[in-house]
Amino acid sequence: MEIDKSANLPVREMLEGFCTSYIAKTPNPVDISFGFLINDGQWWTVSIQKEGSYTIANCKPSEPTFYLVSTAKTLEDIYLGKMHFLTAAGRAKMNDYAPLDVRFIDGYSPPKDLDLMDFAFHFFVIGEPEKILFGKDHARVVHGGYAVPLVYTSGLRTAWYRVEQGMVINEKEDDQYNPFNTLVIGTKGEGSIKLGHTEYRFAEGEAYIIPANTAHSFWTDDEDGLEFVIIMYGEGA
Repeated sequence: MEIDKSANLPVREMLEGFCTSYIAKTPNPVDISFGFLINDGQWWTVSIQKEGSYTIANCKPSEPTFYLVSTAKTLEDIYLGKMHFLTAAGRAKMNDYAPLDVRFIDGYSPPKDLDLMDFAFHFFVIGEPEKILFGKDHARVVHGGYAVPLVYTSGLRTAWYRVEQGMVINEKEDDQYNPFNTLVIGTKGEGSIKLGHTEYRFAEGEAYIIPANTAHSFWTDDEDGLEFVIIMYGEGA
């Protein structure tokens, strides 16, 4: 799918692009209707039908559903692939700021057969094969370091992280625990990982398995920084 790389794209054009891409690469599209609230006042409703058609209306959804709150600029960054939608929505705590927020209209209850995260991943990643750009230029600071979530689905969460001098990932004690196993894979640079009360060297070419409910944090004194991929897996991930 050819994408216009110019700035300030119209919201309707971007929503049409997301819909067209999703339907073209999805054998069995989800029958779904949801909203967008753009720039604190511009409502849109997107409806996708199972047979592969869609409609876009410049209005608030008429029935209870979920909607996404953002700006036209953030939507454009996602549309052009500069920022992954999970990066835009990522936060350490629910009350933290994020450029993209998912909310629910009163009375909405997500269908049990709808995997909202899976749908959003395919809807917001334009084209096929689906490509995600990662690196500092495509990241936001979450949990104390530069982060780009990659794939989140039932039982699996993956992300790229970068920590620089002066940064500590999971510095606060209540951020240091996951109720599921975690694998961290060093991809660039050298730094330190603290597991429980013990510190270890962590560098490119090394990987650590962090058992569920084990405190962990990361930092570096290396001028080039430390980069790694994190894979969280198992029940609850």
